[in-house]
Amino acid sequence: MLKLEYKKISDDTLRAMRDAVGSNHDHYEDAVCAIRFILPSAETHILNCADSCIFTVVESLPEPILTVDMGGWNGFKKSCDILNKKYLEIETDEGMINIESLKNYIEDYEIKSIYITSLCAYTRLQPIEEIYELCNVHDVILILDISGTIGHEKINAYCDVQIASTGSPKIVNCENGGFINNLTQKVAFNKHLLKTFKADNITCAAIANEIKKSPEILQKTVKANTYLKRILSEKLKDDKTHHIIHESYTGTNTIIKTESKKTAKKLAYHIKQELDIPNNKSIITTGPNYNRLKIPSVNVETKNMDIEYLTKGNMDKLAEIVVDKIESS
Repeated sequence: MLKLEYKKISDDTLRAMRDAVGSNHDHYEDAVCAIRFILPSAETHILNCADSCIFTVVESLPEPILTVDMGGWNGFKKSCDILNKKYLEIETDEGMINIESLKNYIEDYEIKSIYITSLCAYTRLQPIEEIYELCNVHDVILILDISGTIGHEKINAYCDVQIASTGSPKIVNCENGGFINNLTQKVAFNKHLLKTFKADNITCAAIANEIKKSPEILQKTVKANTYLKRILSEKLKDDKTHHIIHESYTGTNTIIKTESKKTAKKLAYHIKQELDIPNNKSIITTGPNYNRLKIPSVNVETKNMDIEYLTKGNMDKLAEIVVDKIESS
């Protein structure tokens, strides 16, 4: 059995949250300042969860809105449905946007706004700089969900609006909360929604304390996952039915394509039996799944692991378990 820990709130962040209970201190402003220290300065709004952020942003966007056909976030589509906002899904290459196809979609359907996640299915970075350049040429608003890349020095800046989740398990791991950064201020948000969904002092205290760790947490997560991808790719190079999707690219999870949905579920079950993770938590999920990829797959959610367990030794053991279960299936 491989003993792992699911990502949890750090002890110092828990202390910050406890100290905020009943406090008159303005932790909201502390959180805003902490966010601006990590990300580009912007009009910042901190809300009670990421879906509140998405709902507030979607309410303000011009239509039609474009998103991906897989590898995104279904909360966006749910918000569009509730608000009766027209959206389209661009066909992707296993979640990845092709720039030429995007250009054609924008021109053919007169797209006004685009919502994407910075990481396709958490496994590969979208061509964000090229997407943003195309959006500027065609006067399209680009909304970038940076939940999986908070702490990156560069890529998060290529958009008009940033949305981030600080729920669990995320890079900024606070159980709840989220924020909107209105970089270009081309979008004006509904003030009533911002007030209704505003985060409380406890959540803000957590974000203010936790977000400063995001560069280190992101770096360690990507490093461990990149190593896991590499060794699994090597071990499965002769396998005709299983392979690592986007194997040569960095991300925060590893997706293993399987021959069928039934095979994926069976393989995931057997892998889970070899992992000792308290409280019935899991780092193994399966596809087809819009939030990952709509293909049969087993997803190793490296991002869900506690940072102290993202070691080379654990990645080696995890890879051995995965390959053993594939070979014995």
